[in-house]
Amino acid sequence: MTVAISTDPDQKGWLEIDITGAASAAAAGLGEIANPEGCTLGITRAFLYFVTGSTGAANLAIGIGASGAKATDMVNDTDVIQATVGGKFIYAPAAQVAVTESTPAKWTSTTYLTFTGSATTVGLAAKLYVEYIRL
Repeated sequence: MTVAISTDPDQKGWLEIDITGAASAAAAGLGEIANPEGCTLGITRAFLYFVTGSTGAANLAIGIGASGAKATDMVNDTDVIQATVGGKFIYAPAAQVAVTESTPAKWTSTTYLTFTGSATTVGLAAKLYVEYIRL
């Protein structure tokens, strides 16, 4: 048996995503990110840092899904109100929903990392750090 550290230049591994709130109706999409690698990615972990919260009462959902669709396998409707989240740093486990094992989310080349607010998220400023491996 032989082991070695891979020098594969395609293994980039991390994304830093800026999230900015917007005035929107209930269950509105705040945006989406296409798969940056063009192949299936295994999301191993993610962290969400709130710089400031929203001025309105809203929840934020983040996950892997179809374009424009709400997904919750990373963040399931967490509160983004200003009074409670400024400076908050949370772990977003990136686990698939409705599975019996703790399985990391798979981000295929045809799906998106989606961001959905339950109501207006004006004032929200956050960063999502996503670690992944190419599968």
